[in-house]
Amino acid sequence: MKKCSFTIEQNVIVKAPIPQKGIVSSNPERSLRLSSQFLENSTVKIQSWGVGVITGRITRGSVSEDFFFAYVPMGASGSAHAFHEIFAAGAQEVVRLGSNDVWVQEKDMNSLVLVSEARGLRGLSWDHGIEEKDVDLPLRPDAELNQRLIKSCNSHSFPFSERVCFNVDDYHAYLYPDLMEKPQRIKQRLEMYNSFGPYCRDMETASLFLKADQFGTKAATVLQNVFKQKKESPYEGVSGDKAKINESKIAEIIINALLKTSVA
Repeated sequence: MKKCSFTIEQNVIVKAPIPQKGIVSSNPERSLRLSSQFLENSTVKIQSWGVGVITGRITRGSVSEDFFFAYVPMGASGSAHAFHEIFAAGAQEVVRLGSNDVWVQEKDMNSLVLVSEARGLRGLSWDHGIEEKDVDLPLRPDAELNQRLIKSCNSHSFPFSERVCFNVDDYHAYLYPDLMEKPQRIKQRLEMYNSFGPYCRDMETASLFLKADQFGTKAATVLQNVFKQKKESPYEGVSGDKAKINESKIAEIIINALLKTSVA
C-alpha cells in the first residue's frame, strides 16, 4: 500500500469522516434512489459543489456495517477532485456504479460490464505529475475487490463481461463523430478502441483508479448498460423503468461484494 500525505485537513468539500465502504456515481438521482432503498438511518452528510455523500448502515443477516452512497461531478477532473476528498475522508473500498457510454441497445440491458483496466486519462495524469511516456499506461481496479464482484455476479446469476474502458472527455463526440468538425480524427480513435475487442467508455473510472492508487485504497467499476439513445430521458418510459429495476439488482450485487459476509 502506498502512503499518501494528503489528509482530510486539505479537503475543500468533504470535511467530515465517512464510512470505509461505499458506492459512487456521477448521477445524483441514482445515488439518492439507492440510498433511500438500501440505507438504514440515512443522513445527507455532504451536499455541495456537485458532490453529495449519504451515510447510513446496511444489514445483511448478522452483519451490519456503516456504508455510504455518493455522487460526484461528471468528467475526469471534477470527479477526481471528489474521489480525492472521499479517500482522504476515510473511504477504503469504493465501487463506481456508472453507465456504459457506448451505443447500448435494449437487448444489452440485462448484463453489466466490469472494467478490467482504464486507458486514455491524459489531462489529469499530466497534472498528477505522471511522466509523458506513462500517461497512456493502463490504470487497473483492485484485483481482490474485482474478484469479489465477479463472485457476486455469479451468485446472483447476472451476466457480465470484463472490458477495457476508455476515458472520454467529450461524450457526444464519440457517439456522434459525423456531427463534429473533424470526424475522421475521432473515427481513427474509435478504430483503435475497437482493436481491443468489446470495450466500454466512460468519463470517471480512470480518475477513480488513479486516485485509489494514490491513496493505496481499493476501487473497481461496474457499468450498467442503460439505453440512452432515445427521445425520452434514460430513466423514462418502459426501458427507463427496466433500467431502474436493474440498477437495484446491480447495487445489491455490489453491496454483497463489499460487505464482510461476501469474503470467502
